[in-house]
Amino acid sequence: MSIKRNLLYLFLILISSNSFSQQNVESSYSNKYAIALNGSTLGGGLEIARNLSPHFNLRLRGNILSIKDFVQEIEVDDANLNVTADTRFLEFDLSLEYLPFQTSSFKVIGGAAHFSDGKTNALATYDGIFEYGEIMLGPKEIGDLELTLDYNGFAPYLGLGFGRAIPKNKIGVSFEAGSFYLPAPNVNITATGMLAPTANQAVSLQEDIRDYRWFPFLNLRLSVRI
Repeated sequence: MSIKRNLLYLFLILISSNSFSQQNVESSYSNKYAIALNGSTLGGGLEIARNLSPHFNLRLRGNILSIKDFVQEIEVDDANLNVTADTRFLEFDLSLEYLPFQTSSFKVIGGAAHFSDGKTNALATYDGIFEYGEIMLGPKEIGDLELTLDYNGFAPYLGLGFGRAIPKNKIGVSFEAGSFYLPAPNVNITATGMLAPTANQAVSLQEDIRDYRWFPFLNLRLSVRI
């Protein structure tokens, strides 16, 4: 009889210990927050995250990317075609992070973003003299061409990664790889001189690139638990 009683006591102790351990894990994550710095293919950004359970974290993030006066020279018939590009992305997203395994930091992320300023502008100018038989054409006659791509709007997001939005320790590092599905771009072309007729191709170009909307997102994140 005493053996059965001892086994019962042992069983109750194991259940209580496991329950206490589970409650301790849940309480250590319950209602916790973290702030983070992000460095990604969308530039730099800030994030705040809230723990919902040991398996789910809610994140609100903003990123900004700004590249100005990026110059590319293309040689054409002993002269240069100078292309100067400016790119700016201002993005805010809300996402849910799911960690399927209790002992692993592997995660699946899903959410949606809003690109309030997703614009690329490129200006092409011809630097040199173009000879066509006895005809000499300079930069003014050839003209300039300016192309603008505008991706403003909502974009769903899906990604995978390692590292918790709410780190177990005070400081945590995580990595994430995914993709935004950008809204269909608006295309605008302005041109002068002999290139002026090219502006009529804006609608055709917009149709040609409307399916190229996946924006790869790689992110390295440093977070502080608060």
